Amino acid sequence: MNAVAQGTKARSGSPDVLVVIMDCVRASDFPGGSHPVAMPFVEKLRRESVTFPRAVSVAPWTLPSHASLFTGLYPWEHGCHGKASLTLDPRFARLPQMLRSEGYHSLSLSANPIISPFYGLVDGFDVSEWGEWWEQVHRLKATPSYYYESARDGPAPAVPVLSRRHKAGRTVKTALTRVPWVLSAGESILRRTVDPNGRLVGNMNPWIELELERWLARQPADQPTFCFINYLDAHEPYLLDPGSAASWSDWWQHMRIPQDVLALLAGPHPPAPQDLERLHDLYRTSIAVLDRRLERIVDIYRKAGRWDGALMILTSDHGQAFGEHGMVWHGVRTDEEMLRVPLFLRLPRNERAGATGAGWASPLDTVPTVLEAVRAPRTSPASGFPLQSLVESERPTPLMSAGDGTEWNRPFMETLSPQRRLELNLFSIAAYVGSTKIVVDATTTGVRGYDLSSDPLIELPPIRLDRPDLGAVIQQARQAAATLLHPKSTGASEEVDERLRSWGYG
Repeated sequence: MNAVAQGTKARSGSPDVLVVIMDCVRASDFPGGSHPVAMPFVEKLRRESVTFPRAVSVAPWTLPSHASLFTGLYPWEHGCHGKASLTLDPRFARLPQMLRSEGYHSLSLSANPIISPFYGLVDGFDVSEWGEWWEQVHRLKATPSYYYESARDGPAPAVPVLSRRHKAGRTVKTALTRVPWVLSAGESILRRTVDPNGRLVGNMNPWIELELERWLARQPADQPTFCFINYLDAHEPYLLDPGSAASWSDWWQHMRIPQDVLALLAGPHPPAPQDLERLHDLYRTSIAVLDRRLERIVDIYRKAGRWDGALMILTSDHGQAFGEHGMVWHGVRTDEEMLRVPLFLRLPRNERAGATGAGWASPLDTVPTVLEAVRAPRTSPASGFPLQSLVESERPTPLMSAGDGTEWNRPFMETLSPQRRLELNLFSIAAYVGSTKIVVDATTTGVRGYDLSSDPLIELPPIRLDRPDLGAVIQQARQAAATLLHPKSTGASEEVDERLRSWGYG
C-alpha cells in the first residue's frame, strides 16, 4: 500500500498548515462552551486537539481581526482598524509571505470578501479565491466569484469602483434584510426551480471544498502547503427554508424579524426578547452546518495523504451578540459575546491530544504558533505567543482586544440618533489577565474591571483594581488606547469604504 493510501506522506518533515476561521462563531455555542451546539465531528476533532477555553479575539469584527491573525500584531500596532486605515499596510509581513521563504505553497479560500486584495489581507498567498455578499442567498454557485493567482496575475488588483449594478444590489440587499421572509422564500423558489432534484444544492459558498481538493491534488506529494479557509455560514442574515421549518407558523415567526443592523440597533421598535431568542436559534442551526463542512475538509486532507502530519488551527475571528448589553450582531464593543471565541490546536500526529490550554490564547497567536511548528525563524516582531507554550503555562503578558468604533462609516452614523451614536461609536481596550478583565475607555481613560470567574460577569469595585499587578495592566491598556485613538495614519479610500458598506457594515 502506498503512502497516500495509508494517509501519510513521504516528506522531509515540514508540516502542512491549515487555518480555518468560522466567521462569527462565539465560544459559548461551540463544543467546549457553556451551551454547545451538537457537532459530532468537532467533538472528535476536539479529542485530537489542544483546546483553549480562554480564547479571545483581538477585535469584534472581521477586518482588524484577520489583519492581526496574518501579522501577529494587535490592531493598534498594524493600524488596520476603524480609527486608522481600512487596508493592511504592505510593510507588515504576512504569514503566507513568511512561509513562502520556507518553501511553502499557499492558498486562501474565503467566503468573506473582506479577505481579499482589496483590503491587503491576501498578500503572499499564491492563490486567493473569495466570494461576494450575494452568495449568502444564492447557494448554487459552484465557482468562486474572484480568483487571483499571484504568479500569473502579477501585482494584487486595485480596489474596483463599485458599479451601478453593485450599488443597486447593495440597496436591495439592505431593504430585503428588513423583510427576511422575502429573502428566504425567494431563495427557496430559486433553488427548487434551478435544481428540482436537489443535486446541486450545497452549503453557503459550496465551491470552497471543491477548490481545496483541486488545489491540493495539483501539489507534489513532498510540497509543504499552507491553506487558509474562511467559512461564513454563521454570519447574518439567517434564513430558514420553509421546507425545513416545523410549520408555516414557525417559519413566519422566525422570518418576520428584521435582520438589518440599523433596524435592529436603531429602529423605532427594538426586537423583543423572544425574537432575539429566535435569531439565536437560527444562528445555532447555522453553526451546526459547519460540522459537516469541517469533516469534509479533514477527509480531503486524509485522501491527499496530508492529515497525519498536518497542523490545524480552528477558531473564529469574533463572536456574535443577540441582545446582550443592548448589542446585536458584532463590532464596536469589547463585550464577551463578541470577543470570546473557540480555539483548537491540532498538532501533527495528534501530539498532546485532549489537552486543555492553561493560558489566555487568541487567533493573534497564529503566526508564532505556525513558525514554531515549521521551525522557521521569527524575522518580524509579533505580539502573539506560540500556542504550544500556553498549554501548561499562563500567558507572559496580558491579552488585549480593541473596540474601534464605527465613525469610519459616515452614512451609517448619520442615520443614528445622538444617543445611539454615543453607544456605538466607542473606542476601548480590553485586557485579560488571570481571572480579571480590564476595560479602558480610550476617550476618557476611565477603567472598569470584571471578575471572569462569575457568570454573568460581576463588575469589580474600584478598590479591587488598586493592586500593583493590575496597575501595570491598566497602564499597558491605556497606552494601547492612546495609540488606537491617535494612529499615525488615518482614512480609507472611497472604494474601500464603499466595499465594506456593501458587505453589510452599516
